[in-house]
Amino acid sequence: MHAEIVVTGSELLLGEIVDTNSTMLARMLRDIGLDLYYKTVVGDNRARIAAVLRLALERSDIVLTSGGLGPTVDDVTREAVADVTGRPLVFHQHLLDQIAARFARFGRPMSENNRRQAHVPEGAIILENSEGTAPGFIVEDMRGTIICLPGVPRELEHLMRTHVIPYLKRRLGYETIIFPRVLRTCNIGESQIDALIGDLMHGSNPTVGLAAHLGQVDIRITAKSSTREEAAQLIAPIEAEIRRRLGDVIFGTDEQTLEGVVYDLLEQRERTIALADSVTGGQVADLLRGVERQRILIADQRYPDAAALLTGLRLEDVWRRAGAKQVAEEAAARLRAESGSQLALALLGMLADSDNVPPMAYISLSDGETSITRAYRFGSENDLTRRWITVRALDMLRRYLLGIAPLDP
Repeated sequence: MHAEIVVTGSELLLGEIVDTNSTMLARMLRDIGLDLYYKTVVGDNRARIAAVLRLALERSDIVLTSGGLGPTVDDVTREAVADVTGRPLVFHQHLLDQIAARFARFGRPMSENNRRQAHVPEGAIILENSEGTAPGFIVEDMRGTIICLPGVPRELEHLMRTHVIPYLKRRLGYETIIFPRVLRTCNIGESQIDALIGDLMHGSNPTVGLAAHLGQVDIRITAKSSTREEAAQLIAPIEAEIRRRLGDVIFGTDEQTLEGVVYDLLEQRERTIALADSVTGGQVADLLRGVERQRILIADQRYPDAAALLTGLRLEDVWRRAGAKQVAEEAAARLRAESGSQLALALLGMLADSDNVPPMAYISLSDGETSITRAYRFGSENDLTRRWITVRALDMLRRYLLGIAPLDP
């Protein structure tokens, strides 16, 4: 048995609000082991909603809808379900009484249009909503089951937990879960990972998939079993093999972030750090500060360009007699000494001097005894470039703290 989600609302198609309901539904279905194959967003149009529901019933056993159960003229999910299943809408006085009582508790008059919310398709299982004025309902059709829920997230979650999840568990006839494990990587491309572990991505349980983000790639291993422990046992050998093949490009798991991992390492090793940045606009410092629990960031010096960084650190003479690599190293060394921090990281961005020379970013890490510096070419100065360089700077710091050799550009 598998499920499908249909989310209604023209405001979603116009980009006015973000669809969080389908994410919530997907996670709740995952937790009971019900596979989700499709998700559709459709505007507030009776004919189009009906067309989407007909298609959903052709390919899915369970169809969950979100939205369109309110009192206004554009709330037409009830009517669309009635059209698709050939069931007339039937008025229920007890539902109207519940709606009226809710308005009375808040000292507000009930409008006549709220009467529409007391109508559900004939023979439907009613899901009484104590959190709002929109009852949900379940229609069991020969082609499949349609479960209609309100679009207000709080009300949807309440009905799912109190009515729908128990109903679906009874339908499934057994207890099962879908358990994910995420391995987070950086400084490696999606195509490179695919080439290294592609043969592991053809299994059915667990399944392995990739999700690329700016500067990072997630590897998701998903197992289905009757308990979390059994699912974890299924995942363990696949995870071990992926770790064997990919090694130290894996920086964390599940909800961990690269900046969080780096911050924890700095804290564990009782190291402080100072930053000088003329490349990313202070992204490295901002990310570290976002997870800060006690002060490890001693200095955060931001410069609009390399010239301003050099002036601020009085490196004009070094710049005249040496290249950008030595300037970055000198910047990190002086920043560490002047700030009193154990570590210093300097990010120096240099634009191309000619059409034949690409722009470069230099990242240098100093601990007072050793210096690690890497140079990276980049195509242009934009948000993608800044994020890309930020990830490499954080990973350089992570590798240093772990005693792992830094990656070459």
